[in-house]
Amino acid sequence: MTKQNWQTKNYHKDWQISNTKRNITQKLDDLQRELECPNEFIFNFIKDIQQDWDPKSFKLKAQKLQGK
Repeated sequence: MTKQNWQTKNYHKDWQISNTKRNITQKLDDLQRELECPNEFIFNFIKDIQQDWDPKSFKLKAQKLQGK
């Protein structure tokens, strides 16, 4: 199975994923409300975070070199 096709087959893990998504969404809603910023700012904010998990990112390359 490739990493792109990874799927959880465990109810507990499904719950963790769902709960984490809900928590992140709530935090982003709170941030948007506090900053009074447009959706575009939140979208770009998420995109910036997403780049840290890009397999080609410097963060992941550094972690691999450090053996993490």
